[in-house]
Formats: sequence, C-alpha cells, structure tokens
Amino acid sequence: MKKLAIISEYNPFHNGHNYIQKKAREITSADILISIMSGDFVQRGEISLIDKYKRANAAMISADLVIEMPSFISLQSANLFAKKNIEILSKLQVDYLAFGIENINEEEFFKTCEKLFDNKDKINKNIKNYLDQGMSYAKASYLSSIKYVKNEKFFSANNILALEYIRGIKNLNSNIKPIPIKRLKSMNKDENLKSDFFASSSSIRNNISDKKIKDYLPEISYNFINEFKNTYSFFPKNNYLYNYFRYKILIEEKNMIDILCFEEGMDNYLIKKAKENKSYEDFIKNSTSQRFTSSRIKRLMINYLLDNKTFLNKIDINFIKILAFNEKALNLFRETDLEIVIQKKDTEKLDKHNKIIYNQIIKASNLYSLVLGRDFNYDYKQKISIKKSSC
Repeated sequence: MKKLAIISEYNPFHNGHNYIQKKAREITSADILISIMSGDFVQRGEISLIDKYKRANAAMISADLVIEMPSFISLQSANLFAKKNIEILSKLQVDYLAFGIENINEEEFFKTCEKLFDNKDKINKNIKNYLDQGMSYAKASYLSSIKYVKNEKFFSANNILALEYIRGIKNLNSNIKPIPIKRLKSMNKDENLKSDFFASSSSIRNNISDKKIKDYLPEISYNFINEFKNTYSFFPKNNYLYNYFRYKILIEEKNMIDILCFEEGMDNYLIKKAKENKSYEDFIKNSTSQRFTSSRIKRLMINYLLDNKTFLNKIDINFIKILAFNEKALNLFRETDLEIVIQKKDTEKLDKHNKIIYNQIIKASNLYSLVLGRDFNYDYKQKISIKKSSC
C-alpha cells in the first residue's frame, strides 16, 4: 500500500487544499492519502477558525484519513514543527509527503534547498552572530541564507515550511519522498480575495463575513463554517484568550521557564508588556521586536496557557489520534505499530508518557471550549464513524 501524506492546518479547508490533495494523489498514484492536521491551535500561534472535527471532515472529500497533530507540535517554530511531524509520518511508513510551494517551480525549489543544505555550516555560523546582536531567529536565518538563493521570493512562509520538511526528511534519514506542488494563483500571504476560484486561508478568514467566500471553498467546507457560526454566533480569535494569559502571568505569576518558545528574559519582558497593554492587539503590537516576532509571542502565549513544556519534544510518540477516516484507512490501522486512538477507552493502551501528550491534546480542546462556551471534554463525546471513500 503506497501512502501519501500532507501536513496541514485547513484553517479553513479551501479549493487550493483540495487541488493539492487531488494533484498529489494523481502524481503519486497513492493508495491512501493521510493528512496530519493541526487541532484547535495552528502554527502561527492562533486559535483555529472552526473546530478540528469540522475541518477534518471537510478535508475528507479528497483524503482518506485525518489524524490530529498534538498541540505542542503545532505551536512550534517551522523547524521543530516539521521535524516532529516527519517523525510521526516516518513511523506510519509514509512513502510520499506532498506540500505546496510558491514563487518557484519544483526543480528550482529542490536546487535551492540543496544549496542551503550544502552551506549549512556557514549559514549557522552567521545565524549565531546575528542572534548575538539581538536579532530574531527568523530574521537572522533570512539574512544568513539570502546570498545562497537566486530568487528572493523563495522566502515565503509556505516555502520555509517546505524547506524544513526536506531538512527533516534528510536529518532523520527517512525514506519519505517529497512532492512539492506549485500553488495556483493565490499566495499564502494574500490578505484579500483575488482570483475567481483560489484564495489563501488568510484572505478567507479576513473576509469570513463576505458571502463571496463560497466561491473559494468546497461546498462541504462552506456549510461547516456556516454551521459553526450558527451554533456559536462568532468565530474565536486570540483576543478571547488574552485575559486568561494576563491572569496567569500577572496574578497567578505562573513560571514561564521550560515552556515551549520561551527564551531567558522573555518572562520579565512580557510581564511588563501585559501590565501596559489591556488589549491583545496592543500587547502583540508593542511586544513584537527585532528579537521576538509576533508569531513567536503568539505561540508562547498559548503554550504557556496549555503548559506545553520542552520535555514533550523528547517523548517518543507511539499513537495517532483519529479525527476522520474512511474504509481505506482500515488497512493502515491493521498494519501500523502505532496505537490507534478513536475513543477515550483506546488511551488505556498508551504508556504514561504518551498519555501526557494525549492529555495535552484534550487540554487544548478544553481551552477552545472555554472560548466558545461549549461543554468541556468535547472530544470524548464525538462519534467518529467510518466514511465512504470519495476516490
């Protein structure tokens, strides 16, 4: 059985995502398409537009299995985000990993990656020098790498993630074959709706109240968005979390050391900023600096609320939590050595360390529930049944 994987957020699932899933299946002739998807919080450090089960079920129009990415993985920088996901996919013995790229064709993308890998020692030395000057890692990495890249537009968020996927595959000596697919028309950074059929997730979220977004989404995805809005009357945003964060850091004075994305000195710095800024928007704007990017601060804030600590990166993950699946996934369930978690009772098979990771997933779901005003332990009440294959 040839297995194809996509590392995803689907926030929300749109026509571009559907195109990449179908194109990847066409290129690889894979028997099964697996998506490992961020849960309630996504990599840029933001709360997801709609709940993970609706996003997963929307993706099933062209996927066969959607598994949940543990929250501590989704809330990390690109290199660790990629590395931890590649580790899980390697354990699933995935054959292919497909991902979107932009501003560059597939051949040039691979050549650029190789040039950067060949010069990694020089790049890492320069990165250290820039960091010592108080620069953020993202900026230091860009300035250290740009001389080895012909196309400056290579450094988009999507391409940087794609680069880290390749790096993760190389460093883990994985047999996964990377399949880059050029995005059509829309760019990841686009804030406004442009083309007639394709739009970025950012532009859809920014125009979520515009009925025109229907043109950029598969019908099932559009229906799930409306269903979510009708149920809760609003879409959650990070500002709903800010008062919880201020309580923990200013009143409870919870220690920030060992929290993912933390760096020495950030605690005192953010305490000062949290005292000075009553709104989330002002807090992020006034906390962002040459040293600390807004995405890093957003990720740290949520990791702090969830108590996602650095030791989680050392745990050997031996389970996958299922969000949606069809009959094609049954063969994978029978073949894999990983534990399959569909219901709470399935966690009885997990060792104590993997139970910690599962509990962190539930904690993230409960934080999402706190924002929405829905019942806690939402995951325990979900009935995940086998779907019919669409391919």
